[in-house]
Amino acid sequence: MPWLTPPLPSEFWGFRIRDVMVCAGADGASSCMGDSGGPLVCQKDGAWNLVGIVSWGSSTCDTKTPGVYARVTKLRDWIDSILEAN
Repeated sequence: MPWLTPPLPSEFWGFRIRDVMVCAGADGASSCMGDSGGPLVCQKDGAWNLVGIVSWGSSTCDTKTPGVYARVTKLRDWIDSILEAN
């Protein structure tokens, strides 16, 4: 699944995608309704890494429109604090 960098996501959605978000898809694959909370992973040096968590996207599951994911690297400290508290 393609990884999109600014300014491309904003061109699809009409507003700025914040730095805690990442966009992927729009090349025949994307997230869809019911995928929220699911993983966006990539493989590096033989290991799979969680890079995003499905947040939102096209209401019609259009594979020409990128899905928007929570960027795990930007939210890791917050995620860890929630896990520790619970």
